[in-house]
Amino acid sequence: MAAFKELNMENVSFIKKLNRGKNCYADHMSRDELQLIHITSRLESIIPEMLDKGKIIFLTGNPGDGKTFIIKALDGVIKHHNAFVETDANNQSAYDDLINNIISCYDEGRPAIIAINEYPFLQLRKQMKETSTIIFDEIIVAKKNAITYDTSFDLKNRIVVIDLNERNLLDPDNHIISTLFDRFIELLSSQSNPSKALSYNLKALSIPEIKDQVLSLFQLVATECEHFAVRDILGAFSFFLTACETDDYENERYYSTIFTGDNILLKAIQQFDPIYLSLPELDEKLWNGEISLGWIIETPTQWPCSNEFDDSPEEALACFKEIKRRYYFENVKGLELVRLQPSEINECARLFTSYDTQKKKTKERFVRAINKLFLPSLDDKHKLHIWTTHRYDISISAPVAVSSKAVYSSELELLMPRPADWLKGLEYLPDHFILRPKNATSPSLRLDIDFIRTLIAVENGYPINLLASHFEQAASRFLRELDSKGFSEENDDGEIIIADRSQSSCFKMNIQDDKYGFSED
Repeated sequence: MAAFKELNMENVSFIKKLNRGKNCYADHMSRDELQLIHITSRLESIIPEMLDKGKIIFLTGNPGDGKTFIIKALDGVIKHHNAFVETDANNQSAYDDLINNIISCYDEGRPAIIAINEYPFLQLRKQMKETSTIIFDEIIVAKKNAITYDTSFDLKNRIVVIDLNERNLLDPDNHIISTLFDRFIELLSSQSNPSKALSYNLKALSIPEIKDQVLSLFQLVATECEHFAVRDILGAFSFFLTACETDDYENERYYSTIFTGDNILLKAIQQFDPIYLSLPELDEKLWNGEISLGWIIETPTQWPCSNEFDDSPEEALACFKEIKRRYYFENVKGLELVRLQPSEINECARLFTSYDTQKKKTKERFVRAINKLFLPSLDDKHKLHIWTTHRYDISISAPVAVSSKAVYSSELELLMPRPADWLKGLEYLPDHFILRPKNATSPSLRLDIDFIRTLIAVENGYPINLLASHFEQAASRFLRELDSKGFSEENDDGEIIIADRSQSSCFKMNIQDDKYGFSED
């Protein structure tokens, strides 16, 4: 708290500037400023363990990912271990000196930590290959096995690669976003004479119910599994909290600015703007000013139906957007709108969180959903049918699919990525599954977030002819490879399924007692 009080009147200006690009970089901040916004991450307990074991750590990722933040936060630990440090290897035109230092550390058993962005790291690896094949090989092994599947790679080598692109700081289980949110509110609240709009923001966002609604938006974005750098998160908080202090957004409150900023994270939040959630009866009441109860702070005094907007439909619409956003955060019934967010978003997230306890059930669910990609009426979770389609234009869904073979679900395995044991605790959210034959690395089908949500939509009856064609193409390729590599079996009684996909019906032909049998579903 001492540091907060020291800056006091400067806190608003400091937080405002975090919205502007490079101001979020640790290199542009004083030690006191870094301390103000530093939130301890799990990575800061992993790195000291590595240094204690004499590891050479490559801390890589994108610009603004927080590499320098971490090194400066661990300054005392690094000095204690007499570790070699390179805080920024990105501006070097040649890596001769750095490579020599790394080799010396490797030979002497001295720990090291090198911050380097992804592309410069690639260039360094190329040069390292010509200088020390041993270190190069260890870098490749460490990088390849940092994220693994059910079995973890045992890191016995000296080299460690920590890719911050793999971190997901929005993961609600890690509480980084919540803690940083509280820190910003605390810093801004130390301002002795805030503007009316900023005062309102701070008052509202100190109320637990409103804070939870705001944080739920970040959790929704987290389910997208996109990577956001530290600078993106700092910039997002900076803008929606303090934009009201700028000329362009003067007096606009948090419930508007959180959906209007051009920050990359705020743009991701915009897809969850409550103005896209339609509840006709509620919308009508909000437009007509008929909701006077349930407001947590104060009842709105201006409504879209007001006579003052008679000559300006645009202003009436702007007023409606503001009221609806405000209702989302500041009315006790705002959760009514939360429940309207697309169900496949949270359903997809649950598949990942329940993986360890529901692995077999989840695998069978995917098998059934892939079958439904080709024949919506087929409800088979025990066999993945090998479908063949015929069409001249791959961008158009084939009207007919034929299957005479299948792979039993029991012969397939579902895998989910996770950090290796030596990175256990890394802020990480899995973003895909792998479906493949047991005890085989190929063929494999990568089920990413968009693919999974598509399969969930198919389960819920979404018309397959309206789906993006590349999902069916990926599934078809996987099925063909399963068949060509001998993982499929002929259907019982030589059954052939001919699917009319447009009608979601099928014609079955089989052979019993040397006779053809026909049936229609």
